[in-house]
Amino acid sequence: MRRRRPGRAALLLLVLLAALGITAADDGRSYRLVDADVTVALAPDGSLDVTEQISVSFVGAYTFGFRDIPVADGQSITGVAVSEREKPYLPGADTTLEPGGPPGTFGTTDLGGRQRIVWRFQAFDETRTFTLQYRLTGLSIAYDDVVDVNLQVWGDEWQQGLD
Repeated sequence: MRRRRPGRAALLLLVLLAALGITAADDGRSYRLVDADVTVALAPDGSLDVTEQISVSFVGAYTFGFRDIPVADGQSITGVAVSEREKPYLPGADTTLEPGGPPGTFGTTDLGGRQRIVWRFQAFDETRTFTLQYRLTGLSIAYDDVVDVNLQVWGDEWQQGLD
């Protein structure tokens, strides 16, 4: 079975799975990004609390999604959580981009310049909404009168765009 994977173009920053790299195969399966809602809150310490809600319509069977988040020198991502319909996924999942693994789990790995989040589920001909949460530090710059946050929420890393 031959698979096409999302391109590995330069991943700008945040949102949506420099990836939700849900793999589409040549067997009639497909997926479409239906909606993305990203909330970013500035914490008192200057870090950013990010919540991404990503809705995906699946045609065929799928078992994982992933998000590669670019992380520049001096930045870090902590406190990663994945959930669906307010049900938390459990940490400890394999972060390889291969089908399978226990549904309802997620894992993270540092890829040197990118933080990968992989979550496991079982979907078949349905639309699902996944929630990713994490804290991004080292991005905001505070001045005497303003805080500068240069955050691109939707980059060109997606194989498919949003309507």
